[in-house]
Amino acid sequence: MPHLNMFYLDRIEQAAHLKGISVSSAWAAKWRELNRTWRCKLKFMPPEADWKQKCMESFFHTVLLRPTLAQDPLPKVSAYALLSVSAQYVRVLSLQTTARDVCARLASEELRPVLHVLEKSVRCVRLLDARTLLKRGRTDVLFVLHRLIDHGAVTEVVLKRAPDRAILSWITARCRGRHRIRSAPAGSCRDEALWAREGPAAAKRSRLCLLADEEMGSEFSPSCSVPGRCPEGQVQCLDVEVHTLSTVSYLLPDCTGLHSCHLYCSQPLWENEVADLLESLRKLFLRPHCCLRDLSIGNVCERGLLARVLNTCPALYSLSLEINPPQDTSCSAWNHSLQFSTKLSLEKLSLKSSESQMMVESFPAVLQHVPMLSTLHVTGVRHARVLLQMLPEFNPLLKCLTLEDMSLADCHQEIIHLLENSSLQELSLKDCRLLEKCAEKKAFLALLVAAVKGLSSLRALSLCQNRLATSVIEIADLFLGECTSKITKLDLSSNFILPADLLEFSRRMDVYRPTQRLTLDLRFNPLDRDPELKGQALGKLLPCCNVLTDGWDSRSTMADHVSVM
Repeated sequence: MPHLNMFYLDRIEQAAHLKGISVSSAWAAKWRELNRTWRCKLKFMPPEADWKQKCMESFFHTVLLRPTLAQDPLPKVSAYALLSVSAQYVRVLSLQTTARDVCARLASEELRPVLHVLEKSVRCVRLLDARTLLKRGRTDVLFVLHRLIDHGAVTEVVLKRAPDRAILSWITARCRGRHRIRSAPAGSCRDEALWAREGPAAAKRSRLCLLADEEMGSEFSPSCSVPGRCPEGQVQCLDVEVHTLSTVSYLLPDCTGLHSCHLYCSQPLWENEVADLLESLRKLFLRPHCCLRDLSIGNVCERGLLARVLNTCPALYSLSLEINPPQDTSCSAWNHSLQFSTKLSLEKLSLKSSESQMMVESFPAVLQHVPMLSTLHVTGVRHARVLLQMLPEFNPLLKCLTLEDMSLADCHQEIIHLLENSSLQELSLKDCRLLEKCAEKKAFLALLVAAVKGLSSLRALSLCQNRLATSVIEIADLFLGECTSKITKLDLSSNFILPADLLEFSRRMDVYRPTQRLTLDLRFNPLDRDPELKGQALGKLLPCCNVLTDGWDSRSTMADHVSVM
């Protein structure tokens, strides 16, 4: 199998399965061949990734972007055949300026059957630098978007790097849900009613959406040969990067069919833009058929945003905020008091700061008003000790906790208290300097191991990027004795574990033998320093573990870093 190309690997896969042979590793190898920056991408991919799907999706884009280059290893197979085979595996289709005539090719009669396959398979369209792309072939780009969104199965659209205003208006028109009121001609009674009820801004939104529909519709009609009126797609997830939020804020109140909205501004967001956005969200949530439950806002320079968003959007189930420190240190955060009349329905909260140990206004107080919280991800904020103390009391339903880039070196007692008083199923302490100030590392790890073993609900534990090194040996005690840990996933990646340390860890694991098969992540450790010891360690681990490792060359780490900059 390693000697087969992807075209023939796909053809023999079914026969291999009938004989009990897995081709997953072969597909993973092909994916690495296609992606020069695979080491970097691997960090952000789930370990149980569908390698064939990922590989074929990458291969489709390679053939589409560089058909001549992609055919070099397959001289007897046409580009059309390669695209036809791989198109059914494309879930995310990326259209960008480097694509040049990609949309023209997809819109052509030759590749129209491939476009029809994409209509059934693609769930997300990524449009990068739309303005430049549209200059090179506007009609073809619009036609492909129309086929994928209106005639296809696309429910998610990603617009990055200054999206075209007309396209943004046309796409948000597909976010209005099934209860939308059909646009009437400009200047009609609908505009007058909107103006009377919500003011000139709403009437302007209506007219702009109508103009976008008319403009794009006139460009679609010559090419789209479907009899009668074309259907209208239902976009449920919108991910937009803009220069200024005013580009999208005025469109939001009509997006009642939008389930998930991710907004990122390339320029820092200040108070006036945040106020406009919150006002638009307030109007949206007043609509009777509003479906928005997942909201993400990035690059905001206001520490009091968390409370303000939850006051404005109390029906949110999921909220993600990326807060940057104000460049002007004289600007203080808004003093926004909490005014929640009832408990919030928030179930997932992600709070990220680009500045380590940054104070976020009202964060501890917010935790007291979200009793249904089940997932919490916190990166780089200051409230570690208070957070760990509050969670058991105010958030008893918490199942998944991720703390990242937070100093927990002085919070050992609070960590143990949390483990002893929670029902967590997943715990991730990533880059938390756990042992940084620890004089007696073995003593703390013994307490940590005992607390984890006592938490019977815990199934996944991640201690990545904590520089455990030789201390990894004590982690094996999770499976020592009659009362062993119930975890099935253990992430020890990026911990500077050397082959000798792993060998001692594996010897203990070989003796203890977990009662359930364990998925063990050892990626991005310098195990290449001694291949012989590494082989011995893996040999002892494989009977009881599914080991996730890689061919990482620890000595070329800087070269890898530079290659993806």
